[in-house]
Amino acid sequence: MGGRSTNRIMPGNQTLQKLQWTEQHDAFCLTNKISPAAKLLWQWLIRQGIAEETEPDLAEFNEWVTKHRGKGYCRPTLKAALAQLVELRVVQLVKQFTWRIVRIVTRPLEWLKPKKNLRHSQETFTSQPSNPQSVEDEVNSSSNSSTSAASREEILVACAEAGIFYHPDKPAKVFSYSLDDVLLAIGVYKIRSAQEQIFNPPGWLINCLEWRYWEGWGEL
Repeated sequence: MGGRSTNRIMPGNQTLQKLQWTEQHDAFCLTNKISPAAKLLWQWLIRQGIAEETEPDLAEFNEWVTKHRGKGYCRPTLKAALAQLVELRVVQLVKQFTWRIVRIVTRPLEWLKPKKNLRHSQETFTSQPSNPQSVEDEVNSSSNSSTSAASREEILVACAEAGIFYHPDKPAKVFSYSLDDVLLAIGVYKIRSAQEQIFNPPGWLINCLEWRYWEGWGEL
């Protein structure tokens, strides 16, 4: 009997070839300016599983980092690392239990490469029954439609004053948050942008709101 192809990704049984970190991964990191912490996290997540739901604990990742690097990362750095992978669609966030324990799908590198059937691949991931992302989008869409014009204007003005711009006539997740939370996120953005260059301020602000970076900020 002929054996099954070892190149297929089976749940909980990825091949060494699929788990291997390649030069293409490095190239993707350079092209997208992935931070060193996010790159290490991606390498660690690949070991946890690809193209299937996993529930990694960032505390365990930090223990691994400490063992091999000698020093772990602080909480905001860990949050930012995962948020960057989510923003770049390397990781699909399925559910967030706490700031460090999440349910995710780490996507294969092939899925991230530009190609004609990318849209079809994306629909395959986002249409999974166990994935609440589409439900979340519907909730956000509903929240956007119910947000008053005055509140939207206040949020747009506050963001614009900080150098973060959203289209006033298009739905955006930022409108599903309160003005108070947006102002807190902008405060964190100003601190972070003074320390390092943020290449996608609108996307960064959304991640900040979703992960509530300002919580525990005083613990640094």
